[in-house]
Amino acid sequence: MAKNLTTTSHQTQQALTKFPAGTIDEGVLWGKQTQLSLKNFNIGSQCFNPAFIAALVTIKREAAQINHQLTKLAKPHAQAITFACDEILQGKHAKQFPLRIWQTGSGTQTNMNVNEVIATLANQFLAQDKNTPDNAIHPNDHVNMSQSSNDIFPSAMHIVVAQQTHQQLLPAITLLTERLSNKAAEFDGIFTVGRTHLMDALPVNVSTTFLAYQQQLMTAKQAIEHSMANVYQLALGGTAVGSGANAPESFAEQVIERLATHYQLPLVQHQNLYAAVSGEDALLRYSSALKQLAATLLKIANDVRLLGSGPRCGLNEWLLPANEPGSSIMPGKVNPTQCEALSMVCLQVFGNDLTVSMSAASGQLQLNTYRPVIIHNVLESIQLLSDAMNSFADNCVDGLTLNHKQIESNMRNNLSAITLLAPKLGYDKAAKIVHWAVAHNVSLAEASQSLNLLSKTELENLLNEQMQAQKTAQKRS
Repeated sequence: MAKNLTTTSHQTQQALTKFPAGTIDEGVLWGKQTQLSLKNFNIGSQCFNPAFIAALVTIKREAAQINHQLTKLAKPHAQAITFACDEILQGKHAKQFPLRIWQTGSGTQTNMNVNEVIATLANQFLAQDKNTPDNAIHPNDHVNMSQSSNDIFPSAMHIVVAQQTHQQLLPAITLLTERLSNKAAEFDGIFTVGRTHLMDALPVNVSTTFLAYQQQLMTAKQAIEHSMANVYQLALGGTAVGSGANAPESFAEQVIERLATHYQLPLVQHQNLYAAVSGEDALLRYSSALKQLAATLLKIANDVRLLGSGPRCGLNEWLLPANEPGSSIMPGKVNPTQCEALSMVCLQVFGNDLTVSMSAASGQLQLNTYRPVIIHNVLESIQLLSDAMNSFADNCVDGLTLNHKQIESNMRNNLSAITLLAPKLGYDKAAKIVHWAVAHNVSLAEASQSLNLLSKTELENLLNEQMQAQKTAQKRS
């Protein structure tokens, strides 16, 4: 896998200053189209993810092999292109891919950047052998043979999303799910005050809270996995508009077969290449699944910081790990820093999904022209969510403990426990007991006795019986 295939904006600016458009220094491997792109699209500092460049290069490698098998590409040329691609995939030419995200919506500039670098390296390889054909390898005629930016770029997008999902995202979801499951087992049988509308509610087994989080994550994971069926479908073979012009019959199927073997992914050709080139519905749905995951994670983060608030003036039922000083001015303060970091990631993912949604909807006629920004946002969401879940699992969930004294105190003062007696007392009498307890700052049992409904002992016994029944029922569930 290629390593660090980006360049700094400073290096790019140096290239622009030293080598104006049309003049290519012998120290760089790209050609005139890349040089023009550096000049004409000097926008921002965001470059393509190295894994995406590697996907493009891998497609070029496999395409050269199949073009040779179909007798369209001479064997020495195919060997030279393969050599060049392998050099790049080993990370030896990381700084040769400096183009920004903000370019033509088809990604043609980056496709040509890759073609030019491969062609230069391939020609250097050919120059070492006197028995090679006289004609040099051309970025378009040879490296881009049977291809168009319009089908190669989206194919690389789908490949890298599938790859990063399996390598980063799904393992991170699994890790966090396992850590939540461990906490559910650790805290099973401990009851605490439930809360609805942020107000006291029926008691709940602490484990059920973690099991609920676990289920939400599993559901989000399933949504991502279901969306992958469309991500595995590639536009390869559609060339410019989906018609397959200039691509020989069976070319795409054979290249995709090799790609599927290389990546160990169930990659297939899209059933409608016109749709594959003109739209980006697959990554739209995938991004929506990432948004669902982010929504679940944000809910978890907010719960953890609420239950960990305090230590004297908050809920103070969950004790968060004190990983670092929480304040530069308030000594001894412990802040929910992991919750805050995770929350910020989730908000970024929401914004990324909005960009993907608008980009998928904004293509015109035979081509979606927002693909660079789509893949930039999707890959950023994958990386941020993966890193944040790993961090949250290791630095928050794993070290989370319970404040048993506070939980017991809250349970004694929980007025909503009267709900368990409503079937015996009736709703109105139960409500009267609660209102009296609130108004006079007394327990439910004391309020009941003051109202001459049940003695303090009778109500406490009834509550204990119902609580035991509730615990048994929750354990069964």
